[in-house]
Amino acid sequence: MMEANGHPQDKNREMEQAWTNSTALRGVGVPLAKYNFPKDARQLGGDFTVEESARLLLRFFLFERNILRAIAGWSMGTPEFEVKVEFGRHIYYHAEAGMKIRTRLTELRTAEETTDKFQSEDIAEFFSELIYSESPAHFVAALYGVVLPHLKQAYQEHAAHTDQVADAPTVRMIRQIMPDYDEMIAWGASAIQAYIQGGYDEGSLHQWQDHIEKLLRSFGGVTNSPTSERGGGKDRPRSVGVVSRRPEKLRSEGKPTFERSFIATRDPRFGTFEDTYEYQAADNGQIEYETEFDKTRLNLIRSQRDELDAIETFGNVLYEIRDVPFGFDYDLARIIWDETRHTELGHKAMKALGYNPYDLLNRLIGIKVRTKMPAEYSLAEINLFGEANIVQECLRYAREAYENGDDLTGRMFDFVNADERTHLAKGVHWLKHIFGTDSVQEIEQKTKKIAVDRLLELGIINHEVALTISHRELAKIIGE
Repeated sequence: MMEANGHPQDKNREMEQAWTNSTALRGVGVPLAKYNFPKDARQLGGDFTVEESARLLLRFFLFERNILRAIAGWSMGTPEFEVKVEFGRHIYYHAEAGMKIRTRLTELRTAEETTDKFQSEDIAEFFSELIYSESPAHFVAALYGVVLPHLKQAYQEHAAHTDQVADAPTVRMIRQIMPDYDEMIAWGASAIQAYIQGGYDEGSLHQWQDHIEKLLRSFGGVTNSPTSERGGGKDRPRSVGVVSRRPEKLRSEGKPTFERSFIATRDPRFGTFEDTYEYQAADNGQIEYETEFDKTRLNLIRSQRDELDAIETFGNVLYEIRDVPFGFDYDLARIIWDETRHTELGHKAMKALGYNPYDLLNRLIGIKVRTKMPAEYSLAEINLFGEANIVQECLRYAREAYENGDDLTGRMFDFVNADERTHLAKGVHWLKHIFGTDSVQEIEQKTKKIAVDRLLELGIINHEVALTISHRELAKIIGE
């Protein structure tokens, strides 16, 4: 086709010549070799083949997965408020690290299903021993004082000794994980000191750390290959890469799988109640409200602080439900982190309104009902009943708060609503997977029966109420 001003080919030729002859391309008269651009110091060559790198990454992944499940298993049995909150945060940090590793493994010719099903006898035995810690303080001391420093060192060694160019995605992945490890290890050091200052025997905690480290070293550490753990420095864990004799006696030896606590332990700074969902009934009229809006606001803020029981419920589910894709662990871990943030929001909002959070009773009825329900039904109850009930309530209050000029709590519940909507979608997806059905109604009916039976067992409702209780009434009694 002809154009008014000539052939298109002529136009293209003119443009090419203009670009080729441009002063910018020719360095404005200065030869390009004269520019002192930053030099790439990375050298080709590394210690690992694709298969060797994948083998190590599979172990890293399994450590991350076992860590987040171990923390979830100790969540119910850990009373200290600050520790329970950090557990909720760190569960997600480890899930996120695990997901990054899992994704990288797919790029190293390892299918997601292979990663999800990967097991190791030495790692399984190690975490069986770790989780049988004597107390929350001993668990914190061993996990944050031994396991995380060893895993951090293994990551750093791997990043330093793999091919810096060919395996650059792995190097970058590890660099992204490290800030969370620095934060967690620093917190752990402070928490261990807090436990010691609070009365725990320092010698006992150090003895348990030595025991856990000896077991870890007995099978070659995180990598199961002591010769691959090089390097040094002041932050290097004790005797990394040095194989030691296996401890003569394990706490977990001959014992069944560790059972998490069935009692929701609470910080002694909190007062608690567990026979009603209503704050006013528990308070016995001791708190006065100037307006109905003030009453609604404080009730909802307290319900957020009391999502401690949501952290525990989702943690119990995460600990107990196995043989699922890692996507389940990841989504549950994210929900736990969200519920942790909601707890923090409620705690801080109480302070902002002039209350001492520890003076306001902590509600336990939800976790009391769910703690002995089978894990899949516990998940269904909190998701299909608890979260479905609170999601619209949060949005209604957020709008009401904005209208009353209370932007602080308005924004707070606006974000909570967004979180809960996401939880509903994720929860329904995994409930269908676990129950093997696409019928949410079927899951709800089965869950309602088990929840009602639990309420009867606890004496919270009678048989007459049990026969007529509605979906919404059940959600209101148990809460989120």
